[in-house]
Amino acid sequence: MKIKFYFFVLVAFFLKTNAQLYAPDTIDSLITKASKLTDKNKSIFIISKIYNQSEKINYGKGKMRSLFYLISDYNYIGNEKKALELSNKLLDLSQKEKNHLYEVRALMKLANIYANSNFYNKTEETLEKALSVSKNLEGDDYYVAVGNIYRCKSIFEEIKNNLPKQLVYDKIALQYCLKISNEKIRQNELVTQYTNLASSYSDLEKSDSAIYYSRHALAISKKINTPVTEANALFGMARTYYSANKNDSAIYYYKKVLPLVIKLKNPNKLLIIYEDMSFMYEELGDTKNFMIYNTKALEQFNSNQVNKKKLTDSVSNQILVDKQKEQDAKVYLIISGFAILIIIIIFFSIKLMIRYKKIKELKRITEIGLIEKYEKQLHEKLEIRNSEKELTTVSNISDEKENELLKKLNNFEKKEQYLSQEISLSSIASAFNTNVNYLSKIIKTHKNTNFNGYINELRINYITQKLRTNPEYLNFKIAYLAEECGFSSYSYFVNIFKQQTGLTPSKFIEYLKKE
Repeated sequence: MKIKFYFFVLVAFFLKTNAQLYAPDTIDSLITKASKLTDKNKSIFIISKIYNQSEKINYGKGKMRSLFYLISDYNYIGNEKKALELSNKLLDLSQKEKNHLYEVRALMKLANIYANSNFYNKTEETLEKALSVSKNLEGDDYYVAVGNIYRCKSIFEEIKNNLPKQLVYDKIALQYCLKISNEKIRQNELVTQYTNLASSYSDLEKSDSAIYYSRHALAISKKINTPVTEANALFGMARTYYSANKNDSAIYYYKKVLPLVIKLKNPNKLLIIYEDMSFMYEELGDTKNFMIYNTKALEQFNSNQVNKKKLTDSVSNQILVDKQKEQDAKVYLIISGFAILIIIIIFFSIKLMIRYKKIKELKRITEIGLIEKYEKQLHEKLEIRNSEKELTTVSNISDEKENELLKKLNNFEKKEQYLSQEISLSSIASAFNTNVNYLSKIIKTHKNTNFNGYINELRINYITQKLRTNPEYLNFKIAYLAEECGFSSYSYFVNIFKQQTGLTPSKFIEYLKKE
């Protein structure tokens, strides 16, 4: 009821008149109320209006606070592309305002986004920068900032599957959280940190410690009594029991938290809940509930994949933009230096012209290479497509020729030549001294699939066998596993792996570790 009241109060403010400007105190109060709204879409609508008001009166703190809560809300509903855009905006604004607190917060938001997008070097670089900037803070601001940085470091180590280091960072983060003097802030931070610690102990299969910290988080969340905090604590409790293979308790807490997560519209948590629930019901032999949650998990997964691709593309573009800005800054310094002495101007101008020509020539050569590569790929695709269309018209292959090609295929498999990223239907046909039509027909008849399906199946079988028989492979990064079995695209490898095994690579590894 209190949240609804806040919403109507906020809407009433903005319906009065667009021309009316609010004082900083009013803006601060509106931001605080808007941040407590359960419906994140409403929260985004209101805080966006507050940001515009802050901009009209050039109120720096109001703009930074508005951006910070907008980033959190967009992150929560899974729109990380927008969160990335606003995080960069907050970083620029905080540096312009010389506000170290919001600069650290912006860097933390960016680090989380980079980690989720698998840009590991960029994540580490951003975290170290945040740690450096945090040295300018004092008191609770410092403890909260550093605690959050180490919490993010822990999450990053979890992504890299470095479990012992993950726990070390979580314990460091907890020590900083406990130093916070403001009780309300300390309680909010502790709920998150206790939940993270529970997750770390679960990953290390220390169920008793995991349950201990999950219960601590849940107890504190009841004192705070906000939907988001309660949802996070209940979700953490469910995950802990799920990791401990206590299905009845896990299902109980998942059912409690599911309505909250649906209301808060958090896509990542929804996917985990649906996946875990379907898996548990399958183990319990409850086919009806298994089908319900498995269908929801697949729908949520497809939706999340679309958003993740958009995010990855945005992060890649942003990194390119950042590099371009750095290059532009260097060029600006060089040009500024040219003004000092005419001799230096002439010298560097000539040098720059030579360099420019080299870059232009290199770019031209690169573009030609890319075009040739594209044309080659296009040609191969057309060749495969045409060969499939012509299969019905190909004359019967003699038994002798068919047996010869089958032997060559078996030899191709034994030598694991399918692991090469350069392999193609035309290259194999050439090596076998035959044409693509014959080879396609042999693969279709004897392997019951097309060429791409045949190669993908061999590669996935190869890597799953490595994972089952060689424990060392369980600690490798997913990107390395993709490259190891011949895939040049990380996302394509994950999709093919899930199609053939029913699980993502990380989930498959998780199950093998539990065996």
